[in-house]
Amino acid sequence: MDATSKATFRAPGEGPVHRVLGMRHHYKATARDTAGAYVSFEIEIPPGCGAPPHHHAVDSESFYVLDGEICFSADGTSRVARRGDFVLLPAGGVHAFANTGTAPARALVVAAPGIEAERFFAAIDARADDVPSPGEVTEIAARHGLTILPLPVA
Repeated sequence: MDATSKATFRAPGEGPVHRVLGMRHHYKATARDTAGAYVSFEIEIPPGCGAPPHHHAVDSESFYVLDGEICFSADGTSRVARRGDFVLLPAGGVHAFANTGTAPARALVVAAPGIEAERFFAAIDARADDVPSPGEVTEIAARHGLTILPLPVA
């Protein structure tokens, strides 16, 4: 039976976990589970944590906010998403996000196809006891179709 014809059930706390730049990704469906169609994970974002401006060559990402506040920047604007809000970030578009609240935030993320994003997250997680420098993160990202852009100067 291949991944496209086998149901997957995961109770809370089940499934692979990646720790990525201070955030926790708890996988509900991996690329292997979906025959490469998409990946789905719950992301936990501590206050002050997030992802710098970046874009994906092929992956579109969607976020459904479960708890907390996440500020998304895309298309030259920023907007805070709260519980129940949905955000779609198409492939190729520059975006960033951060938990700007005082409590942890959680969202259900679906990345399609997400294969390279999942590989990037795994490569960063593999360095968990040796936190990579920004330059190393940028280099690892480039190997997986992600481009991390410099932070704007305030």
